Amino acid sequence: MTTRLLRLASCLAVACALASSDRAGAQSTSTPRTLIVTGRVADADGWPIRGARIHIGSRSKPAAITDDNGNFTFRGLVNGDYTISIDKEKDLEPFSQSVTIIQLPGSPGQNYPLSIRLKIKPGTATKPGVVNAELAGVPENAVAMYRKAAELGNAGDHEGAIAQLNLAIAAFPKFMLAYNDLGVQYMKINGLQKSDEAFIAALKIEPRAYAPLVNRGILLVMMKRYAEAELVLREVIMMKDDQAVGHYFLGQALANQGKFVNAEKELLTAIKLGGDAVKEAHRLLAIIYSSSGDKKGASDELETYLKIAPNAPDAEQLRHVILQLKGLEKPMSTPAKPTQ
Repeated sequence: MTTRLLRLASCLAVACALASSDRAGAQSTSTPRTLIVTGRVADADGWPIRGARIHIGSRSKPAAITDDNGNFTFRGLVNGDYTISIDKEKDLEPFSQSVTIIQLPGSPGQNYPLSIRLKIKPGTATKPGVVNAELAGVPENAVAMYRKAAELGNAGDHEGAIAQLNLAIAAFPKFMLAYNDLGVQYMKINGLQKSDEAFIAALKIEPRAYAPLVNRGILLVMMKRYAEAELVLREVIMMKDDQAVGHYFLGQALANQGKFVNAEKELLTAIKLGGDAVKEAHRLLAIIYSSSGDKKGASDELETYLKIAPNAPDAEQLRHVILQLKGLEKPMSTPAKPTQ
């Protein structure tokens, strides 16, 4: 890798950047677009709904997708009135709610939490398993512990969630969803090896289960086991080619193996599918383009990233990198070592 690329890589710090930047949650107190709307989508009984598409404001903006616990996030919002809507969920009534978000000048960024309960459409109310069909056949005591684990995990008590999930698995050893959620909880406390063991156990029960497969692909990228991650994530994409997450992390795995041409293809696909939600793909593309000598491409990607995330913790560094790529500023004489 050239000195130029090392310098750029040290500023971008892209390895697993999506996960790390989201966990950091850094917010500026002096710039706009620091407002966040978060929420959880559940059915009428309180069970989380996975994969729901949440819209905020204009339909031209990318939708947020709920995670395994029904959670979603919209970041970088400005003062104004917004409409949160969900209208294409099978067997569930459409949902719409207005929210006004305000940040006074000089005040810190704020988080506006929402709790959304969706109702079963008339004619399907007698089908309690329509949202949680995967829980069919699971003993009630195991389901209760699984549900308690979700509550604890959402509250930030990951150790408590792990304990409940282990109890649920003990009560029902073939509880695939519990193994998957156990892997997710271990990821959140950086217990990566135990997380991998949990995802593998889930896939032994249901080899074609999407959630533990994509989660294991992400985990393998975090563990820097890029060749293994590539194989898993290619399988993920074969299952669901229309999901940005698989393409994004496959792009990461490929880029870290030096397979830049294929990495670029996957990252561009991720951006097309996920929009601003996969903003970190622009940083990876900047490194790829810089490594091939395409300074304009690299600077364009970084400028796009900063439009999406103007309050990124390293935004000022990135602005200097852009100037360097454009030849408007001399590179630092003693660049820092790249982040591992």
